[in-house]
Amino acid sequence: MKKVFAILIALALFALTACGQKTPEQPGGNVQIPNPWVDCATLEEAAKLAGFDIAVPGTIEGCPNKMIQAVEKSTIQVMYFDGDPDAEDSSKVTVRKGAGEEDISGDYNEYPEKETARIYLADVTLKGENGLIHCATWTMDGYSYAICADKGLTRTALEAAIEEMLTVVG
Repeated sequence: MKKVFAILIALALFALTACGQKTPEQPGGNVQIPNPWVDCATLEEAAKLAGFDIAVPGTIEGCPNKMIQAVEKSTIQVMYFDGDPDAEDSSKVTVRKGAGEEDISGDYNEYPEKETARIYLADVTLKGENGLIHCATWTMDGYSYAICADKGLTRTALEAAIEEMLTVVG
């Protein structure tokens, strides 16, 4: 009887582990969550996926290339970059718009310089260092916006980008 009970327990444990949902694993056994970002060919495609549109700057100083991505019913981001966006020495500026009023910047660094400034139609929180702005965030009409620059933007370049975005909105 003990053997039958042990076999039943072993089969039950095997069945439970075999029926679990598989998730991708990284080397070393860490479970990797799926990437929610979907590459989009156009802003219209991203708007359809996210459920809202976005106005973005035509160009960002020093970053001639552009990549558009969206998360379904959540967020649109446009990444401006020079060269290879994954290269360590590449300059990258990310513009985001998301539903709601939470900070969607993804930049949780502490910067020595922080202020709130009125830029075009919005009260924008600016964070940076050495006179360059690394992260600008604001909310408007039920949406959250962010512009983040890994190497920083001048105040003039940032204000031009925000005004270009909000001229279409306002």
